[in-house]
Amino acid sequence: RSGHVTGYDFGRDPLGIVSWQDAGETFATSNVLQTSVRNIAELRSFVENLLALFKVFIEQQGGWRLLWNDDGSEKPEEAAQLALLGMARPYCRAHGVEIDREVNLGRGPVDFKISGGATLRLLVEAKKLHNGDFWNGLDNQLPSYLTSDQTTDGWLLAIRYRTGGISDNRAAELPRRVRTVSQREGLAISFTMIDARPKVSASKIKSRG
Repeated sequence: RSGHVTGYDFGRDPLGIVSWQDAGETFATSNVLQTSVRNIAELRSFVENLLALFKVFIEQQGGWRLLWNDDGSEKPEEAAQLALLGMARPYCRAHGVEIDREVNLGRGPVDFKISGGATLRLLVEAKKLHNGDFWNGLDNQLPSYLTSDQTTDGWLLAIRYRTGGISDNRAAELPRRVRTVSQREGLAISFTMIDARPKVSASKIKSRG
């Protein structure tokens, strides 16, 4: 194991296991989330607002760089999960909410379990939009995890890395598929779409006119 540690390129951080915490905490310090978590509706609102802030962090504040290598290749899904964890922890601490990553619920590990006390809990599954297992994550994995945890509230975090083809089709189809699964399973599943595609620097955008 020591060979893996000493051989890892911490500067490039190709797995996204080093740089995630400082960037997320810095963002959270500058972007306050004011809410309370006393019931499941408020927990859902907290998660919705939390993921909306994560969307801003990734899409508008340069957080997408945590998900890509210098050579233009994508980092693994774990990098996005850690980026979310790094940003979410300060908010959760401030509101008395627990966030646990890769919780084994008997049918495999769910990416995140977010809970407020013993009875309020919500599960979050994060998937790359182009992942071959993407629809299975929505149709089977997340409902299975919810059943195992005896809760009805879940969230799918869809992270887009590519343009065209499968990514375009899935982005368009996702709202309907989420509604269908929720109605079929009697669950309250929501989704947030994150655009992690590299952004052009404002200084490189040519002015028009």
